[in-house]
Amino acid sequence: MRLRSVSTRLTLTLLLVTLGSLAGLWLTLGTALETFFVKEAQTTLRQQADALAMQIPSHWNSSPAVRQLTDLTSQQARVHVTIFNASTITRLMSQGVEDADLVELPPDLIPKTLAGEPQAGNFWIPTVANYRWWLYSTAPIRHPDTAQIVGAVYVAMPLRRPKRFAQQVQGLVMGMAIAATTLATATGLLISRTLTKPLKVLHHQAQRLEAGDYQARSALKGKDELAQLSYSLDQMAAKLMETLSALQAQETARRELVANVSHDLRTPLAALRVELEAILDGVVTGEKAQLYLQRACRETDYLARLVGQLLLLAKADAGQLRVYPQAVSAVAIAQECLYRMQPFATQAGLELVLHDTSTKAPVWVDPELTGQVVLNLLDNAIKYAPESKVISLKVLPPLETDQQRYVPLQIQDQGKGIETNVLQRLTERFYRGDNARPRGGMGLGLAIAQQVCQFQGGRMQIESQLGKGTIVTLLLPIAT
Repeated sequence: MRLRSVSTRLTLTLLLVTLGSLAGLWLTLGTALETFFVKEAQTTLRQQADALAMQIPSHWNSSPAVRQLTDLTSQQARVHVTIFNASTITRLMSQGVEDADLVELPPDLIPKTLAGEPQAGNFWIPTVANYRWWLYSTAPIRHPDTAQIVGAVYVAMPLRRPKRFAQQVQGLVMGMAIAATTLATATGLLISRTLTKPLKVLHHQAQRLEAGDYQARSALKGKDELAQLSYSLDQMAAKLMETLSALQAQETARRELVANVSHDLRTPLAALRVELEAILDGVVTGEKAQLYLQRACRETDYLARLVGQLLLLAKADAGQLRVYPQAVSAVAIAQECLYRMQPFATQAGLELVLHDTSTKAPVWVDPELTGQVVLNLLDNAIKYAPESKVISLKVLPPLETDQQRYVPLQIQDQGKGIETNVLQRLTERFYRGDNARPRGGMGLGLAIAQQVCQFQGGRMQIESQLGKGTIVTLLLPIAT
């Protein structure tokens, strides 16, 4: 399980890449340093041989002086120095390398030097245990007056020495590289932990969301990509919670709808059946039969309104609600609705009053849909405010809000008013307050009214005070 974590994989990947880089650096650096120091040693040997070849001619006839120059060079440079005469015979030798015996030179090395060709290179002596590989350089000794070659200088050193220098430098460089790698690995581990800690928080949040806890939040701070991902995940969780709440509310509303529809349709249908059967069976005749038929017509009208509301809402949800706005008079709409609802108000013992301010500005609405909205609002006022003596329908002077001009159309009753917690939910579909339940209806009137207003570019406002009544205002856009 540890190997599955991002932190472990990042650390192992970084470590493997670093170790691979170090191995490559070790090989490359070792080869490069060895080549460099070997070339440097070869150059130094050539310079030493040339220097002796230039200094010895002036003391060629003085063996002590030649010995002194040779010993000085061999001891300071820790090299083998051999001086040959023109007959390839060794004149003197100086041993500057400890624990190294004199070695046999390649047979053609000195003759070529005496022929005027300086030699340089390396050779391998299998019989020497400590120093098998050697570097050498030769230079001809020329007489200072005649420039004739009178001898040769041979300078040699073990190849082990420049290799040891290369290894020392390589070790120093690699030590610094290992220290830097250790620091980089520790830093990488810290960075990986810094990256994976927010990922663990996000993973825990995702697990909680998967388990159904839509209140889970990561709340990571910062402006990097992980913080932005955290913010998006929190926003998604909030929207999921809102959607779930809406779905739950909708499901509750649907269950209430079934109950409401069952109740609201069953009662008038039962009444219709009883009254019609009484007439058909001849139990009721004459004027009483006429009264039963009138009641049946009212029940039919009530059922037609319920079905009409459901159809209107279904069309709106399906995007099939057609709005045909035109320039009409808000007063004319109010008068028509008042005329149609007057019989219901009279039956309830209420008075409908139109307050006309003689507003001449036409409104740009669909007269049929707007009239349906006003009828629903008047019907609500009649049913839910029976203690009102007067229900007022007002067409107020135009007003301007948010750079848009409207004609306010108000329906005001003098009922008991609506509580604040109920007032906030009045436009929810299928919602009905407790005092609305005995009076029938499916809680669609205000929801339809608000949706129709929005379709037409208008607004709906509801104000209410307990003991003083309720005011519903329709803001109808003015035709331009």
